[in-house]
Amino acid sequence: MSDYLEMNLEQLQKEHAELLAFNENLDRERNGYRDDARKYAKKVQMIASLFVVPSDDHELTLKAIKTIVEQVGGGV
Repeated sequence: MSDYLEMNLEQLQKEHAELLAFNENLDRERNGYRDDARKYAKKVQMIASLFVVPSDDHELTLKAIKTIVEQVGGGV
């Protein structure tokens, strides 16, 4: 904190620009994780809905799960 008190205007502006760039990077990273989380949440919701009314056709259930995993958000 005391380092900032000893900085001149140019140094403070440079530090400010670096902090803004760092925050923008964090925002982009966070947004990517949030998008992934939404994809996985949708997969989980769709798969869970298959078990609301249990089916005797286990092969069809597995096929539906595989389709959901492949189609929603791509891959596992």
